[in-house]
Amino acid sequence: MGDLVFIGDAHLDRDDPHLDAFLRLLDSLAVTAARIVFLGDLFNLWIGQPELEQPHQAAVVAKLAEIRSRGVVTRYLEGNRDYRIGASYAGRAFDDVSIGGIDEPFGGRGIWAIHGDLANPADRQYRSWRRFSRSSLMWMLFNLVPRGRRLRWAESVETRMRASNVAFKEHFPERQVTDYARTFIREGREVVVLGHFHVEKDLALGGSGRLLVLPEWRSSRRHLRVSPDGEIRFVDSAV
Repeated sequence: MGDLVFIGDAHLDRDDPHLDAFLRLLDSLAVTAARIVFLGDLFNLWIGQPELEQPHQAAVVAKLAEIRSRGVVTRYLEGNRDYRIGASYAGRAFDDVSIGGIDEPFGGRGIWAIHGDLANPADRQYRSWRRFSRSSLMWMLFNLVPRGRRLRWAESVETRMRASNVAFKEHFPERQVTDYARTFIREGREVVVLGHFHVEKDLALGGSGRLLVLPEWRSSRRHLRVSPDGEIRFVDSAV
């Protein structure tokens, strides 16, 4: 039996120099992993409309379909740069896609995984954008834009959002994030795994509770593994 693997925030983009290394990582995981959970933001922007799929996305989707055919379970948690992924990619690249969090019991541990973009309640500007960008009104307007202009428009909006709200991106809000994680511990989980913050953290939450925050894959080349006997560790991606 292979490991359970968590990968966070690859943020792959067009002509990305990190793409080949990421594809090699997936090839290696097809041998060593039983399950892979992607905690969102696999691409810098991903819209779940096949007609907007870019070559770098198609390459990753094809690789994921290949490793699923070899018996590896792949699961996806939508991040803040993902929109309506499940309708187009569940059953193709992934066994399932969630817009919230997922339970992933493994190795005798109760593990809850969630992207983490709602962990800081003080980040009101982002929360307002998140509600609007995922609303039916937003998608009705988006689909009125000619197909050739949709991706350019979406990318321009994401670029502006990335440059905004800088104060909330300069440091890791440990108190807010640990308070957020403790809500899931109180519900009976033992381990909470988050992405989104691009920093590697292993924090005790009292008792047996534990919070693991995944580093951004593209800059760290690291991911999280849980062995069948329950050992949890961050490891380098040997690619």
